[in-house]
Amino acid sequence: MPISTFTKRLFVFDFDWTLIEADSDHWIMFNLGKEFCEGKEEDFKKVQWTDLQEELLGKMFNKGVTTQDIVESLQKIPFTPEIITALRLMKANGAELCIISDANTFYIDTILKYHGLDQLFTSIITNPAHFDENGRLHVSRFHGLDKPPHGCDRPCAPNLCKGRELQKMINAKTWDQVIYMGDSTNDFCPSTRLQR
Repeated sequence: MPISTFTKRLFVFDFDWTLIEADSDHWIMFNLGKEFCEGKEEDFKKVQWTDLQEELLGKMFNKGVTTQDIVESLQKIPFTPEIITALRLMKANGAELCIISDANTFYIDTILKYHGLDQLFTSIITNPAHFDENGRLHVSRFHGLDKPPHGCDRPCAPNLCKGRELQKMINAKTWDQVIYMGDSTNDFCPSTRLQR
């Protein structure tokens, strides 16, 4: 097998439906808060996605959903063994691995730790999550309402321009190769930042 001439590789991944085999927000909504979601798909389109998650997490907490319930549900999300093997192989061969995702820090950290992958990633850019003094999980926008709009003219969500964040990574170091992997409309913008 030929030895690669690329020594400084950056692999950047979307998370939902790219690394894992589900959308983590949908997974939690429909496994732990189904009664708040059924028949309300049209209503969901009227609320910014991250703000909707914050609202639904509050309703689930009031219903009695615990941190442990969320953790156990997240641990059931399928994570293809071949993807896990590939990630470990990339890291073992000196690649830098990062995530840019519209999920949130708690979901991603929980899933990565469960599969023993949390130490592989240099950077995870996503919506911040934290627990309050009552144990209720809160999620807020990565690009918050306290900041001016990110101004991207591509199909980026208002809370996160993945292209802008990828460009920061590209500009931070000299790379021999940058590879971005994603599955959705909001992954178009970062793909436009790649060069040959």
